[in-house]
Amino acid sequence: MSDLSEFPYLLGTAEIDVTPAVGSKLAGFAARTADSTGVYLPLRCIATAITDRAGGRTLLLISIEWLGFYDNTPRVRGLIHAATGVPEGDILLCGTHTHCGPPIRRFVDADCREGIDEAYLEAAFTKVVTVAQAALADRVPVRLSRATGWCGFAHSRRRPDGKGGVTWAPTLDAPHDHTVPLLAAHTTDGRLKHVLFGYTAHPTAAGAILEFGGDYVGFALRELEQQLGCTATFLQGCAGDQKPFVPNPAHDNFPQYALTEIETMGRQLAGAVVRELRHGAWRSVEGPLIIDRRMLTLAYRLLTRSEYEAWLDSDNDFFARWARENLALLDAGVRTGSTADFEVQTVRFGRSLALVALAGEMSVAYALRAVKELGRDFAQVWPIGYANDIVGYVCSERQLAEGGYEVFACMQYIMKSGPLVAGTEDRIFAAVHGLLEGK
Repeated sequence: MSDLSEFPYLLGTAEIDVTPAVGSKLAGFAARTADSTGVYLPLRCIATAITDRAGGRTLLLISIEWLGFYDNTPRVRGLIHAATGVPEGDILLCGTHTHCGPPIRRFVDADCREGIDEAYLEAAFTKVVTVAQAALADRVPVRLSRATGWCGFAHSRRRPDGKGGVTWAPTLDAPHDHTVPLLAAHTTDGRLKHVLFGYTAHPTAAGAILEFGGDYVGFALRELEQQLGCTATFLQGCAGDQKPFVPNPAHDNFPQYALTEIETMGRQLAGAVVRELRHGAWRSVEGPLIIDRRMLTLAYRLLTRSEYEAWLDSDNDFFARWARENLALLDAGVRTGSTADFEVQTVRFGRSLALVALAGEMSVAYALRAVKELGRDFAQVWPIGYANDIVGYVCSERQLAEGGYEVFACMQYIMKSGPLVAGTEDRIFAAVHGLLEGK
């Protein structure tokens, strides 16, 4: 048995292919209605199991090359718990958020143009359970260390318009996050067993093509595995308002990149990881593993009848339907806005590292605030978006006044009554602080 003080954790990993059949539907772009025609990168599910050898607690982290787990989360957690015994609250489900994956969101995809392949989904859930079991069986004593790298292709897609609002265009004159958080696991013989890394940018560089693939994330994962000879896991950050963009005088807006260009982005991100592994300042991860979660109810504004009526003749079928459904609710006597259950999950390794997993397409301001506020108590803070049962976009307080897609239009697609109410950001952070302070 290895010395607990030097190798205080166990870590195991496993991966499995979850690529749908060619000819099935894709999800991520409402305007893309044609069936898939190919696969440019197979989609995978990667499981990482980390156990605190002293305390016995295990974190089971599942990262999948889908939009996310969304409202399948309770079922998947239940299946994993039944098969492994790991408590549901100690299971963290993450999506890379590729927009070239299968339809999986029951509250959106099943009722829209994409449709859900139930047979595929059930088979995929079985694979997720299998890979979770395999990761647990793969555990060996490890030393964990942490670092932070840098990669610069993420840009905000909320360019200030000079009038207090925003336009959908690339900019660095709005909040953004170029950090690459890292967690490395070395075995007792000094071998690098696994690397977890993160970044904050929508994997939408490929646009609405008709092939399955993981965008820049998929290319980065494969590049790392080839260079390092070990497995790797990607955790998407608070990328709700962030996209990949390479400045080019020929493009004032986000282009649809060729796969060769996206592969270059993936290699750039992988290069940031490798540079830190070879030359970075790494610090030990230590302390008891503590996992907590809390459910909040997010509230959405109820608009006026005239505000809904203004959208009845919209050329966008989704927006017109949104107006009809909300008017029908008003006619039925409903006088309160929509709500959504929102999970905050935190993972602590003593005071050396805190993961903050939020169940939404979080605006990057959440990541920046988390690092600023929590960095007083933790040596490293790692914000994660697209975790567990994703509710959709969660804008920052500042963005409510600016407007834009992340504030309003996105709510029309998922049939919410209106934008989030004021004060939502502070409520979420009150929950984060409460969990990490043990309150």
